[in-house]
Amino acid sequence: RLKPIADRNPGTICFACRETGHAARDCPTTRNAAKGGSGAPGAVVGICYRCGSFTHTLSRCKERVDPGDPMPFASCFVCSGKGHLASGCPQNKERGMYPNGGCCKLCGKTTHLARDCDLHKKATHRPILGIVDSAGAGADEDDFHALKRRKHQVDKEEKVTTHRTPATNANGALRKPKKVVNF
Repeated sequence: RLKPIADRNPGTICFACRETGHAARDCPTTRNAAKGGSGAPGAVVGICYRCGSFTHTLSRCKERVDPGDPMPFASCFVCSGKGHLASGCPQNKERGMYPNGGCCKLCGKTTHLARDCDLHKKATHRPILGIVDSAGAGADEDDFHALKRRKHQVDKEEKVTTHRTPATNANGALRKPKKVVNF
């Protein structure tokens, strides 16, 4: 019974204890800590970071946000402190949202994902119509085209990665694509 469970999650990383092989909801470390045994201090799975309730998570919380302390019940796995997540940890400023390194592909910051970048979001204002004369173009014209090209390239890369996720079998090895013969 335990072998199929272990085979199902060989590469899964637990967000509670950072070990591989299980998800945070199945973490034996946090289960032991909840029962009074030894476990990661303050590591709780399934808690609302805003109000501390075990019946819902942060995305479904109806409590008002306190700007001074937006997540008082959140626990950080970097410093084991309360009140913030690892992405906002003062000891983790250089990595930010990217635990394995990296940055936003558009602006180079580590405070947000590329999909949440201000450069990626579509403009909400109506475009101004007019005649564009290349002789009267300002210095920002080249920047606009460079940002537009980069945004298009990132969108294209995101589309390719979402459409080309490799299929794996139960052992984690890549499956060979089925051969189709047409007559």
